[in-house]
Amino acid sequence: MDTLMVAPETPPAAGAAFSEILIAGGMAGVVILFFGWVVLRERADRPTFVSRLADWAAELVKLPRWVALPAALGLGSALLAGWGVWWDVPIHMQNGRDEGPLANPSHYPIFLGILGFCHAGILSMGLARDPLPRHTIKLAKNWRVPLGSVVITGAGLIALVGFPADDLWHRLFGQDVTEWGPTHVMMIGGAVTFVLGIPLLLAEAAQVSAPRTEGIIGRVLGALGITVCGVPFAFLMEFDLGVPQFPAVTQFIIFAFLVAWIGCAVRLWLGPGGALLVAGAFLVAHGFLWVTIWVLPDVLTARFLLLIPSAVIIEVVAALIQPKRKDRRVPFALVSGLLVGSLGMYGEWLWSKFFMPLPQPFNADSLPFLLGMSTIAGVGGGCMAIWMLSRLTLSGRSVPPPAGEPLPRRWFGLAAFAIFVVLMGVFAVPRAPETYEGVVTFSDATGGAPSCAGGETECLATVTIQIAEEDQEAVDDAVWFYALAWQGRPGGDSEGVPRDPEANVPGIVRTALEPTGNPGEYRTEHPVPLYGNWKTLLRLHVAPSEMISFPMYAPDDPAIEGPQGRAVIVEDGATVETVLESKFLQREKKEDVPTWWWTVGYLVVIAAWLALILFYGWCYNRAAQPVAPAPAKTKETV
Repeated sequence: MDTLMVAPETPPAAGAAFSEILIAGGMAGVVILFFGWVVLRERADRPTFVSRLADWAAELVKLPRWVALPAALGLGSALLAGWGVWWDVPIHMQNGRDEGPLANPSHYPIFLGILGFCHAGILSMGLARDPLPRHTIKLAKNWRVPLGSVVITGAGLIALVGFPADDLWHRLFGQDVTEWGPTHVMMIGGAVTFVLGIPLLLAEAAQVSAPRTEGIIGRVLGALGITVCGVPFAFLMEFDLGVPQFPAVTQFIIFAFLVAWIGCAVRLWLGPGGALLVAGAFLVAHGFLWVTIWVLPDVLTARFLLLIPSAVIIEVVAALIQPKRKDRRVPFALVSGLLVGSLGMYGEWLWSKFFMPLPQPFNADSLPFLLGMSTIAGVGGGCMAIWMLSRLTLSGRSVPPPAGEPLPRRWFGLAAFAIFVVLMGVFAVPRAPETYEGVVTFSDATGGAPSCAGGETECLATVTIQIAEEDQEAVDDAVWFYALAWQGRPGGDSEGVPRDPEANVPGIVRTALEPTGNPGEYRTEHPVPLYGNWKTLLRLHVAPSEMISFPMYAPDDPAIEGPQGRAVIVEDGATVETVLESKFLQREKKEDVPTWWWTVGYLVVIAAWLALILFYGWCYNRAAQPVAPAPAKTKETV
């Protein structure tokens, strides 16, 4: 083609306008100053309307003032932020980059939600007054705070720091249009781990004889507190939206680990029906997000896995093993984790045939590998359930355990953490060890030419690719091989923009690549766009972690410096080689950045997260520690 299509009015590809940074900083400053004023007044014993509201909430729900209002603020804020994320990620998939952080309306609920749950922890620390738990952290003279509030604050701070860090990261390395970018993980990770402070706060409340922590109501309340710890299911959102940017095995690892952990922990805590409660909460939360995003015009909605097969498995195993006896709890959790990771995940794969978007269901030939890894992850989740339950049980005793009493199962948490980190470290990083070739032809193209790619007018074409003979076996056995076109709706204008054949929303098109009957030949089930702002590719994922693609089309992007921002146009009959997929999906990443910058940047983020997660574990272990005996008084002699 003689004409290259340039993306119209391309947004900046690195960092936000300084004026928007000032506005966002001003919003944060107002919230920070308000809660700072509340805490200072509270510590000076000069109550505010927030103090009175906390006392009213404490009396209403029969929990300490440092639990009732902060927990409500934290959970409400997390729901607000989660709703914003479920809105934000599809916007990026359909529209591409933002003009700036305040140009995207979904960023407001995310930002306000993060501010909310961060300050829920600070509020809990500010409201902390006797009676307090046995073990606290001393912040100042006459100021001790519960460990649960410290967990919430730590998670909130890393999420809040993620906002300015995200802009800095964009300026240094370019935009990372994915849920899994390092600074995005800081924000989302903080949001999904702050909930670990909720069950710990409830356990600490039990130490001070809070009425709502006793009896069946207390057990249900504790079960719900553990259930909300399943919020990290949010990390599977890109699979739910049909544009996963990490290997398929990560979905199996994360889901099996979380289900075994939360499902077994709640079943042990609550008794019969506990795992079904987890499944019900999962479906209600995802159903709420699905419905509230569905009502927004032309926004892609996320599908989700079922969780019911695993919940049923856990209940059946509990009925057979009877984990009421303490000596049977470990076998129950390990057997449940093993079956959740195998039979439970097989049930999820069957469900994905009916409800999940492309590229699911994953190729059946990849199931032995996927189920093998999810089985290991499920056992790790069972270990985590045993550790969490032992910590919460010991933390919740109103009478402290004697100093000589051993702390059982302390190392189960580290074992679970090690299993999860090793599995993700080995398999979660996309790789491109091989290069594959294919000859591409176009048919049924609009625009009057065989390919018409790069033209000024609308162009859709059916794509056929003939894989090179030496590569055919790998492609036939691939986890997925499908066509994706995304970010085709710049500015959010939906008029005349091609729509996804399944979801019927503009700006994204996902379609299967079907075998034609000729060896190594595949054809798109539906035409794909090859013009304008669209980025179109044929996605190929070979187990375990090979994620590559055949680029079909991308516009010239003046905001992106370097060759990765130049137009990609494939002519009819051309031979195309695969590239590491992230280089095409994330074109905004700068290629002229020194390698050591990337290394340092990732190491800083990883180190911060590892330190924070280990700190969470320390808080749980500390809360469960027995009280050291007071030193014996000795008579002084002269």
